[in-house]
Amino acid sequence: SSMNHFMMTPEKTVRDIFDINFFAVLNSCREAAKLLQKSPGPSSAILNVTTVAVPWALDGQLAYSASKSAVEQLTRVMSKELAGFGIRVNGIGLPPVRTVLTRTLPAGMVESLVDRQAIKRMCTMADLFGPVDFLISEQSGFVTGETLFLGGVH
Repeated sequence: SSMNHFMMTPEKTVRDIFDINFFAVLNSCREAAKLLQKSPGPSSAILNVTTVAVPWALDGQLAYSASKSAVEQLTRVMSKELAGFGIRVNGIGLPPVRTVLTRTLPAGMVESLVDRQAIKRMCTMADLFGPVDFLISEQSGFVTGETLFLGGVH
C-alpha cells in the first residue's frame, strides 16, 4: 500500500501496487486452478484476501483499495468460470490486523479504523482461523463468489 492523495501518487507506485495486489493474485489463481482441477475431492477452494479499504473508500488509499476491489471482482468472476471444474472461489475481507502494514500507519489511524467496526478491537490471527477454515472446507461447499468481511465492517 501507499498512503497518498491520488494526485500525488506516481504512476509507477500504482502499477507496483496492482502488480502485487492484483496480478500476483490472478496468476496464483491460474496456477492453483490447474492443480485444483486434478483434486480428488468433490469441491476445491481458492480464498482471496481483500480489505475494509474497499467498502470504506479510505482517503489516500485509491491505488490500494482499487487493486483490492479488482481482487473482489476477480473472485466473483472466477467463481462462475471455475464452478464447472468443482472449484469454489471466495474472499475474506480483513479489518486492521497487526501486520507490517498496520505498524507503518500513522498514529491514531488504526484506532480510527477499529472505531468504525462493530467489534471494537483489532483483528488477530486467531480471529482468522475459523472463517478461513470454513471457507476452504466442505462445510462451505455451496458458497462461492462471496467475500466475508470480518469485524462487522459494513
